[in-house]
Amino acid sequence: MTDPYGWEYVVSYPPAPAPPPMPPQPPRRPGVATAAAVLALVEAGLTFFVVVVGLAVVGAGSGVGDVGVAAGVALLAIGYGAMLLLGGVFLLRGTGRVLLLVFGWVSAGLTVGLIVIGLVDSAASGLDPDDVLALLFVTACLALPIVRLCLAYRPAVAAWVAASRQHRALPPMPVWAPQLGQWVAGRPASNSTGAVVAVLASAAALALVATVVIAQAGSSELTYADPPGAVEDFGSGASGEEVSPPQPGDSHYDARYDASAVDCYGGFIAACDDLYWETPVGSYYEWYGSTCGGRLDYEALGECVAILGPTD
Repeated sequence: MTDPYGWEYVVSYPPAPAPPPMPPQPPRRPGVATAAAVLALVEAGLTFFVVVVGLAVVGAGSGVGDVGVAAGVALLAIGYGAMLLLGGVFLLRGTGRVLLLVFGWVSAGLTVGLIVIGLVDSAASGLDPDDVLALLFVTACLALPIVRLCLAYRPAVAAWVAASRQHRALPPMPVWAPQLGQWVAGRPASNSTGAVVAVLASAAALALVATVVIAQAGSSELTYADPPGAVEDFGSGASGEEVSPPQPGDSHYDARYDASAVDCYGGFIAACDDLYWETPVGSYYEWYGSTCGGRLDYEALGECVAILGPTD
């Protein structure tokens, strides 16, 4: 370097201090841990999807049989999905294995309980094709928690979680501060507080929506619904006596549902439930099936067999 007078000189700076030894790299996540976390996230997504679809059906006017039970089931499902979501996110970060194991056993136990209840009810009222499909679906749902448990119990997952815990206990990696001319302590690794807040806030919002939708469905549900536009023709049925189904030529007659309506009127109560589930919302035949052919002075909403038994 040259100054204004022509003198040349060399400017030297003290060498930077040698960097401190680097901490060991984080352990590599095994594939079985990734698979277990992804399965947890998938099951959480399916749980939320079922809740949203159920709320959409209820909000469309299908009604609920028991507001308290419906709200409790919805809130439990939302909480269960939130815990699975947190467990999957945590496992991807090297924690949350115990959470996934606990809720894996909870999920498996609930699924087995539903299967047992379905078999008992089917044995009491008879097994129809819809019951078979429902049992097959519930049994298929049992595969997710079982596979997730098998993956989370693998020794490789347990060893990786323990190694990740030890790595997080190490001091943060130092960084060079030019203004100070020295190495300083780096920022600690980010924690999971943000993920917890985001998941719990989303679950709380969905729980609030579910409570409002179910409460409105319960408050708008009539204790007894008159036949749509047919009170003068068929009677309101408020006495709880059987009401004859529409005959050919009547304004509400529909040949597609006539056989089920005739069976319902004749005392085959399962046909009343089938009629309720198969007919359009707000139709006369839906009302006919929901009141078990006029036998009830309120809407059973597909629970005629549970209330009256298989035959009358």
